[in-house]
Amino acid sequence: WVVFELLWRDYFKFFAKKYGDRIFYLSGTVGKRYNGGNERKWGMDPKQIQAWKDGMTGYPLVDANMRELKATGFMSNRGRQNVCSFLTIDMNMDWRYGGDYFEELLLDYDVHSNWGNW
Repeated sequence: WVVFELLWRDYFKFFAKKYGDRIFYLSGTVGKRYNGGNERKWGMDPKQIQAWKDGMTGYPLVDANMRELKATGFMSNRGRQNVCSFLTIDMNMDWRYGGDYFEELLLDYDVHSNWGNW
């Protein structure tokens, strides 16, 4: 399992090397090259984003994971996937708010893996 995780880490390191600062763009690394790129209109409601950060969304699975992150600096990989999906799909918030928040709090933070996974 460790080898698998190291492969993912290295994949994201090379991915970031290839795309540079485009990994931080709202449209991601695809941009407008493919079918108009990311035309989605992302929300940027500070109250909703704060509720997500505080674990106060009203969805127990999301809230428990976000509270764990705030209290410990850790969240399981599955938890990360769940809260990321919730922020972007259910709340329709700009994914970069999530990436930035994870950067602030995760003890195992790695720039390449964090932003590559978002």
